[in-house]
Amino acid sequence: MAEQITKGAELSFVQKHIRISTKLHAGIKGEDKIQFFHQLTTLFAAGTPLLEALQISTRQTQSLKMQAVIRAIAEKVSAGTSLHQAASEFPKVFERQWIEVIKTGEMSGQLAHVLTALTGYIENAKEMRSKIVSAMVYPCIMAIVAVLAIVIMLWKVVPVFSAFFTDAGSQLPGITQAVVNVSEFLQRRGLVLFGCIGAAIFGIRTYFKTDKGKHILDQVVLSTPMIGECVVYVNMEKFATNMVLLLKSGLPLMETIGSLQGVFHNNTVYREAMHNIQQKVGSGRGLAPAMEESRLFTSMVISMVKVGEESGELAKVLDQVGMYYRAKVKEIVERITSSIEPIVILGMGVSVAVILTSIYLPMFQMAGGVH
Repeated sequence: MAEQITKGAELSFVQKHIRISTKLHAGIKGEDKIQFFHQLTTLFAAGTPLLEALQISTRQTQSLKMQAVIRAIAEKVSAGTSLHQAASEFPKVFERQWIEVIKTGEMSGQLAHVLTALTGYIENAKEMRSKIVSAMVYPCIMAIVAVLAIVIMLWKVVPVFSAFFTDAGSQLPGITQAVVNVSEFLQRRGLVLFGCIGAAIFGIRTYFKTDKGKHILDQVVLSTPMIGECVVYVNMEKFATNMVLLLKSGLPLMETIGSLQGVFHNNTVYREAMHNIQQKVGSGRGLAPAMEESRLFTSMVISMVKVGEESGELAKVLDQVGMYYRAKVKEIVERITSSIEPIVILGMGVSVAVILTSIYLPMFQMAGGVH
């Protein structure tokens, strides 16, 4: 009877257009991962069995690929595999330290608490990454617009005036002749030049993806003024935050340091440093002295680690360090952004001024000669 009423009744405007579901997408975004952990945490904390929580999360996500990943994890869990083992088969979706945290939560019986902490960590990391990207978008757009404006002027505007000066038979000043030569080169060899630049960029990127090239790039970046300072602050925040996350989840110190090698998988310098620190701590050295010998950690981090070791409150102390360096990263990114903008504007202004001067100077000379 109820089914007949439902079929016979006409749907209202709201029933037809209500935004209950969102559009599905193919890839996996950061929001999809956060949403998955949020849902899993909420369901598991409410007493929902793990397998059922995974099945519900599969239906809730808007990512088709994430649906397939969660479905595969649910199938493995139903077959008796632990959650961290099932998730570890998808390293491109779940980072190594996340797996270690989930593993510790399962072993300690505090999976709900651990998942809550992990969700907060992922949200903070995404927020910091978004702030850095957002701060760099405007300077990058300005730089691209400046380069395009100069190229268009040299490619399209200067040749018109060059032809005019040639027909007039006037002697071109040195600055004008130099600009005309650059313009003629772009006219004749512009496509070849851009092709060579593209090939060079591709070759450099390919080399920097190798182990040796990546190591050299990391060393250069860490030694670059301001940018190197920003990267160091980012790594200090990453070290402190992940140490807190892993230690609070119950992971022993040695295993925590080992997991940090995976955290720094994108930076070969700090990854090697964490490997060396793990060996020194394993041989009986303190964490703070081992970090100090690497000469890759700030004095504040080393001092706070020493205080944490002596007081037995390492996780609590590093939690404060993480918050401090999140603020420092935001501060230095804003400083870099504010430094790039005037440089781009000045460079564009000088380039345009040179081009306009090279165009108007012969015209003034011709006008003076006619007078």
